[in-house]
Amino acid sequence: MASLSDILSSIQNGVVAANNLTLQMNGSLLNISGQIATINSQITTINTTKISKVVVQKFTASGTYTPTAGMIYCIIETLGAGSGAGGVENRGGTANSIAGGGGAGSRSIKFATAATIGASQTVTIGAAGTGGAAGANNGTAGGDTSVGTLCIGKGAAAGGGGSLALGCLGGVQGTGDITGTGQSGISGAIGDSSAGVWVQGGGGGSSPYGGGGRSTSNGSGGASSITGENATGFGAGGGSGSSANNGAGAAGGNGTPGLAFIIEFLNT
Repeated sequence: MASLSDILSSIQNGVVAANNLTLQMNGSLLNISGQIATINSQITTINTTKISKVVVQKFTASGTYTPTAGMIYCIIETLGAGSGAGGVENRGGTANSIAGGGGAGSRSIKFATAATIGASQTVTIGAAGTGGAAGANNGTAGGDTSVGTLCIGKGAAAGGGGSLALGCLGGVQGTGDITGTGQSGISGAIGDSSAGVWVQGGGGGSSPYGGGGRSTSNGSGGASSITGENATGFGAGGGSGSSANNGAGAAGGNGTPGLAFIIEFLNT
């Protein structure tokens, strides 16, 4: 038979083992609680930064860009305005007269956070260039389009008037993370065919969001003149006029204005 002291020793050892097990279990519970807290923190971070909505703000006139509530970051795009095409003159006799087409504005893209935008940004939409009046007159340049100083699309250059003129240059590279140049206007041309001399005014440069004015064309025969065609959409150049066989002077076509839009990514 075991002695009383042996029995008491066994009981004490059992109590110690039970206490150790309890401590281990409590430690495991604390570790699990810490992991749960970390997971909950990560879930909170995901919920506060996830994209729940996309909004587009479009500007066809100058104004102010105020971020939509909950905007986390955005993509800004600006397009400069197209220039007007040149006008053509009556050169007398059997002379022909052609001019160059207007150029397209350049396009710029910028990625920005809410902190970069701040409370608001001023939006300026570039004005469309106008075609040169009948005569040896240049078209006017297109204006720049900007959202603050963050993103700027440049307007196309003036020029293209008179006789045998080159097309207007497109907008140069502006400001942004991605920048490009605008398409230049097409130069006018004079050629010979079996029917005689023909003349062709220069077409306007096209943009990603607008079509340049089409080329004008006059055949041989009696005096004739054609007014240049206006551009369509946004940021495109006007087409030039043309005059054949002592035809009257003709005006160039107008360019189209710039454009800006902001794609916002929201957490609401």
